[in-house]
Amino acid sequence: MRRHDYDKEAELRARAAAQPSRPRVHTELAAWLSRAGRAAQAREVLQTGLAVAERTARLHHLLGLILCGAGDYESGLRHLERAVEKEPTRLLLLRDLALAQGAAGRTASSVESLRLAVSLGGEEASRLTWLLRVGERVMAETGARAERRPPRLSRRAAVVERIVSRNPEIAEALILRKGAPGSAQRETLRAARRALVRLAAQNPSHADLHFGLSLVEEQLGEIDRAIEAAEKALTLNPHYVEACLLAVRLYEKNGKPGRAEQRCRHASRLRPRWADVHVCLGRILHEQGRGPEAAEAYQQALQIDADCDEARQGVAALEAAWAEKGGEA
Repeated sequence: MRRHDYDKEAELRARAAAQPSRPRVHTELAAWLSRAGRAAQAREVLQTGLAVAERTARLHHLLGLILCGAGDYESGLRHLERAVEKEPTRLLLLRDLALAQGAAGRTASSVESLRLAVSLGGEEASRLTWLLRVGERVMAETGARAERRPPRLSRRAAVVERIVSRNPEIAEALILRKGAPGSAQRETLRAARRALVRLAAQNPSHADLHFGLSLVEEQLGEIDRAIEAAEKALTLNPHYVEACLLAVRLYEKNGKPGRAEQRCRHASRLRPRWADVHVCLGRILHEQGRGPEAAEAYQQALQIDADCDEARQGVAALEAAWAEKGGEA
């Protein structure tokens, strides 16, 4: 049995901690952990890297390969596709996406990815031609249909994308305050997302771009992507209380109350005089059945704003629950 090299692991973890914005330090640690048979820890390293690294294509790529290798093609392909979205002209990313799509039985998608890879030109791309021919032959023999090419952008979407590219703060104004977006609104939001993704890649240290992108992803129902963008904004600016509160909401939507609580406590340290933050913390704790802690949070809100109705309602709900249990906290 191979002896575990704790010194090597410590060295790799130290590099990742010292240079968190460099994607390579995270991929090297994750790859080493994966080779050591510790895939779960490798995934954790890559998820952490996605929140802090400046360029994340390599991280999505390796995470996608690890997930596909474990048989989780749905999640793995999603990350491999994200890698290609971020670096669409990188042959390695297209090749591995095509191979994973083929392994998952998505022949038409695999062939389309191979066509894109071959179209890049060069010696390496030409070596994939034979694989493309195999895929096309399989499609012909099985009667599989070719991938539908995405429709051309509407005039509206093109205009929105151009406006947001010039004034990214406009994206927040596109968010609906109530209700789910209709088809036209979704087209508008996708256009805004394309502009923000491109701007964030060009200006990786601008926290506001990632915050805006998180809002758009949330509206589109892409909660995992929204969390990634919100955490990126917080990594760039740990004092960004709006991004912190956005992360709280997203973690609640994603069924992760522990992470929601952590971010809410972070927000309460950033803005200790904001009653709404303490009310939010009280609600999260209340929903976890932690009555005394929830009551303390509500009381803090009332000390700041004695007329805070939400805090009063929270206290009343706790008192009613305790009365039902015979006065026990």
